[in-house]
Amino acid sequence: MFSDVLPLRAIALQTLFLVVAIACESSVFQRLLKLDYKTSAQYAISVNLFSMVVGWIVFFVVQPLLPGPMKVQLISFVFFAQFLQELGSTTIAPILIVTALFIFMGTFFVKLKGLEVLELMLEKVKTSESSTLDAKSVRLRRKIQQNVGFQVSRKDHAVLVANACSFSAILLILVLQSLG
Repeated sequence: MFSDVLPLRAIALQTLFLVVAIACESSVFQRLLKLDYKTSAQYAISVNLFSMVVGWIVFFVVQPLLPGPMKVQLISFVFFAQFLQELGSTTIAPILIVTALFIFMGTFFVKLKGLEVLELMLEKVKTSESSTLDAKSVRLRRKIQQNVGFQVSRKDHAVLVANACSFSAILLILVLQSLG
């Protein structure tokens, strides 16, 4: 009854991908950013939910702009997990490879910005809770953090590695699904 209206397979796959990505990325965050298990899991959950919401918004914005055959291919893949082998006169493989690269890079940047916003929000909460810190020490700490470049590059590296691990795991699931 509901399977005619709701894309249950797409919902189940999205949930599976989200769980796999959170597990992979929290492990990487824990190792590379030296976070405890709870914090790394919270970071992974937050950035993955944020990137998923942004991804669906992009999907619903881009989908109406595509030409007819590409729109059918995209909807067929996303909602029914089926590939149409040809797209008009060209094959789908080159388009899929370029699209996957753009999705990977876009997801990386969304997760990186999401992590920065999350840390900024958490820093504001911490500073409002601890009234013992005076304004001078907060300004000094921020100035030191801005001058130290390795902190940003370490976070960028961790997000890139985490994104690559989760994308690899999801790709493995997709390959296994297509074989079965």
